[in-house]
Amino acid sequence: MEEEIRSQLKKTIYTLDDWLARVCLPITDQRGLFLSFLIHGIFKSEEEARSGLLDPQQSITVDMLRRLIEYFTRIGYKFISTEDLVEGPSQSGKHVLLTFDDGYYNNLSALPVLEDFGVPAVFFISSAHVELSKAFWWDVVHREFKKRGRTDEEIRLAGARYKQFRTSEVESDIRQEFGESALQPVSDLDRPFTASELRKFANHRLVFLGNHTKDHAILTNYSGTEISEQIRDGQDDIRRLTGKTPQIIAYPNGNYSSEVLEAAKEAGLQFGLLAQAGRNRLPMESGAVEAMTLKRFTLWGDRAVEEQCRASQSGISLYRLLKKNGKEMSHQPSMRLSGKEKVLADPAGS
Repeated sequence: MEEEIRSQLKKTIYTLDDWLARVCLPITDQRGLFLSFLIHGIFKSEEEARSGLLDPQQSITVDMLRRLIEYFTRIGYKFISTEDLVEGPSQSGKHVLLTFDDGYYNNLSALPVLEDFGVPAVFFISSAHVELSKAFWWDVVHREFKKRGRTDEEIRLAGARYKQFRTSEVESDIRQEFGESALQPVSDLDRPFTASELRKFANHRLVFLGNHTKDHAILTNYSGTEISEQIRDGQDDIRRLTGKTPQIIAYPNGNYSSEVLEAAKEAGLQFGLLAQAGRNRLPMESGAVEAMTLKRFTLWGDRAVEEQCRASQSGISLYRLLKKNGKEMSHQPSMRLSGKEKVLADPAGS
């Protein structure tokens, strides 16, 4: 019942936000507006997203991506690359940066749409997953919990608890619970790129690579030395695997601190992306705090794409205001659990 009330409340807020956007956009000056959108895996159909082989996350399909690009192209926005960011986009223009996190092989499905429109995108790679052909832990949790009849809420709670630990600790717990082979991908949907596939992918004219740390490390769970190693090793790995040097990082789970920003800049990165909804404004100086903490809108499969596009342009949003004032702030360090208790033994934390 509580989940239904929460869902209905969100729908009401989204409806109000769309009404506000429709009222405000005709009289809003959007010059110098810079928007970014976050996608993880991308599916050819809704049925594929519901396959149970991986966490569908936002359940974004190829058709939804196409509708987003069509919308912004129609109203005069320019889709830009990291090279455009480094050069400095026009302050009189309107810009969109498309991003894909993690390094899923299924991201190949986005290429035909990007090619149809001549639109670039940035793909953030967690390099150890590529080199070790290792599945992402949240997909394993989703898949194995579903097999055991666990609810979506139980899966969500287990994932939230896992995000309080280093990746190596999470993966160790998963192997103990589900077996040594648990982190082996089971399909083309849940696996990362291989090294050779990533190298070929990186050479596509519309593909730009970004740093997503070596181990998809939620950096606020790590020491200062470990933070630097995760970012620097991710940077070095991508350069070695593809010959490309990232200019931009997406902080896993959106978590950052002043220490994280400094480590990213020391590694040569000029821009950083959060998982926090919000608009960005030009001009910006590469390496400055605002450039290292760029906001991104997450695209959701359970909302009309055009509605989400309108809301992202609007300077007034009840949803963003409530999220900003909520308890979960993506930039705050997460609180680590004490001890080494197994997370999956009690996923609800009861």
